Amino acid sequence: MYPFIGPLPAYAIFYVGGIILHFVIARRIARRTGLKRRVWLAASVCYLLAMTLGAKVLFDLRHSDFNLAALVTVERWTRGGLWGGLLAYFPVALPCVLLLSERKAAALDLVAASVPIPLITAKLGCLLNGCCYGRPCSLPWAITFPEGARGAPAGVPLHPTQLYEIGVMAILLAVFRLFASDRWPGTKPLWFVLIYGLGRAATDFLRGDMEYDARVGSLTTTQRICLGAAAGAAVVLAIVWRSRSSGGPALSLRQNAGQR
Repeated sequence: MYPFIGPLPAYAIFYVGGIILHFVIARRIARRTGLKRRVWLAASVCYLLAMTLGAKVLFDLRHSDFNLAALVTVERWTRGGLWGGLLAYFPVALPCVLLLSERKAAALDLVAASVPIPLITAKLGCLLNGCCYGRPCSLPWAITFPEGARGAPAGVPLHPTQLYEIGVMAILLAVFRLFASDRWPGTKPLWFVLIYGLGRAATDFLRGDMEYDARVGSLTTTQRICLGAAAGAAVVLAIVWRSRSSGGPALSLRQNAGQR
C-alpha cells in the first residue's frame, strides 16, 4: 500500500506506535483498577523488550541465523524480520506482574487487556508495508498491492490476512468488554491465548508469505505453537470454570480482584 511515510518505513512507524500505545493503555487500565505504577510499567517494558529484542532473537533462532554479537549492529536489525513477540511477552510479563502486585488477578488481566490495540496498530503497519500478505483469491474483499510493496506481489488480488488478524483482535476486545466486571478475574491471559491462538492458526492457512509442507494437514511452526497454547488455555479455563461453579478457589480469586 504505502510502504513509506515520507522518508520513514510505515511499518516501523506503526510498530513503534503500537509499543507506545501499550504504555498508554496499560497506564489507563492500572489507574482504573487501582494497580500501582510499577505494575503497568513492568508490563509495558516487558512488551517493549519482547516485541523488539525478543521478536528479533526468536526470528533469528527460527531461521537458524542467531548471532548474539550481531544483535548490537544496525545491519542485523535492518535485514530479516521479527517473529514471536507475544511468545516472548507473556512468559516474562505474567510472572513479573505477579511478583510486583498484591492484586494478582487484576495484574494478570492487565497483561492481556493492554495488548489488542497495540497489535492492531502493528498489523496496520503490516498492511501498509505489504508484509504478512495473503494467498491469491477472487473474493470481493481481496486487496492488491502496488509496485514497491515490501513483500506482497504487485497487482495480484490477495486475502487481506492483516485485516483478518485485526478482526481477531476486535473479537478479543469484545470478549474483554464482556468481562469488564469481576466475572472470571485473572483469566484474560487465558482467553487471549485461546482466541488469538485459534484465530492466528486459522489465518495462517491463508497466508501467502509462508512456506507450507505439501502434505495434507501439515502445520507451520506458528500454527503448532498457537494450537498447542490454545488447547492448554482451554483446559485451564475449564478447570477454572469447574472450580468457580463449585465455589472453590476461583471465588477467593474474585475477592482478591476487588481488594485495594
